[in-house]
Amino acid sequence: MDDHPPPTDRAGGPVLPELRHLAAFQQVYIARDYTAAAHDLNLDRKGVLRMMDRLEQALRNPLFTEPRRGVLVPSPFADRLFNDLRSLNAARESLAKEVEGIRTNGRPVRIGGSPTVFRSSIFRSLFRDFQISGKIRVSYVPVPADEATKALTGGTCDLHIGCVPITSPRFVSHLLGHLPFRMLERKGETPDATSGRPWIVSSEEMRAEPMAGEITGYRPLDEARFLHWLDHPEECPAGTLIFAPEIPVSGSHWTTTAAPPPSASTSVHLRHLRQHPYEFLPALVNSIKIPPPHHDHA
Repeated sequence: MDDHPPPTDRAGGPVLPELRHLAAFQQVYIARDYTAAAHDLNLDRKGVLRMMDRLEQALRNPLFTEPRRGVLVPSPFADRLFNDLRSLNAARESLAKEVEGIRTNGRPVRIGGSPTVFRSSIFRSLFRDFQISGKIRVSYVPVPADEATKALTGGTCDLHIGCVPITSPRFVSHLLGHLPFRMLERKGETPDATSGRPWIVSSEEMRAEPMAGEITGYRPLDEARFLHWLDHPEECPAGTLIFAPEIPVSGSHWTTTAAPPPSASTSVHLRHLRQHPYEFLPALVNSIKIPPPHHDHA
């Protein structure tokens, strides 16, 4: 270990390398000539020499020897330093491209929600409003309801749209509206007793059971199987009844058997961190026209 104290400047502070000195070093290393490097850097030869001298003081290692004028030989330390700076340069270039992309296209904002909520008209309407606002780029991130708080605080998503309220002073919440439920029936010949035992979508995001009302003898239908049946209706038995949230379905395979009662709906909220690092986020949310909540689904 080197027991010599580190070099200090005139004010008594340690001599620290600066990025401009490192950039000059790289140019000298490539050119192997102080004069040529100075020309490329739009400096004079003495200025480059002073920077190399200061960098050697800061790093406490020799960088170049000059057996004769115009012939530079890098030291082993300079070889290692040049190789180490390659990864730093690559990181700087990547960061510069990302920043330029943000300046050109707007900041990317990730909106989280469960797969069922994502398919709802409320989510899609708001998502479309963000897309056409021209201010940001948006993307969807699948986030289960029970992970919403963790996803928002951890940065997995910037905004979350869901039905389960988050009661914490750390979050700002906006009521987007109410998502109605309805009874769907798979078209086709009805097998015996199938329509007598309806399925009710069972999701922690949307609590359908309290809305069931007079529906009795129902069977819980998990969210994943419900979405699979919507995407692959040929695998769902004809005559199957499903009490489900109002999301787009194929009219050639499904029909709505009856209008839901006004109480058969669940509220949908948009929430974000109160002190989100994207300082524009609250203003952006407020700029989107959120329809007033309503209860009339007849």
